[in-house]
Amino acid sequence: MLFALVSRGKKSGTRLLPHRFNDNRYHVHLGRKGPYIPVSDHRDIPSYLANGYSLQMSDPAQSHPPSLIKPDSIHGWTTDPKDLFLSHPLIVEPPK
Repeated sequence: MLFALVSRGKKSGTRLLPHRFNDNRYHVHLGRKGPYIPVSDHRDIPSYLANGYSLQMSDPAQSHPPSLIKPDSIHGWTTDPKDLFLSHPLIVEPPK
């Protein structure tokens, strides 16, 4: 599970989770001001993080707008290609 922790301010220690927008997708950004890429499946998010994209995250218990979080501040993912693509639904083992 992907999560980030707020490191400063009144909400320090608050756990942030990937924010699902009204279109039922997550948003990743390559830069702060650039356009976002909508991601439908949460299992695809780590491959974007591995390529330097930031993720919109929020505290589900609060009504604050989501924050853009850089990949190095997000826990619960790895840059190991085996882990990034092993569980992807499109990769199927051939029958024996």
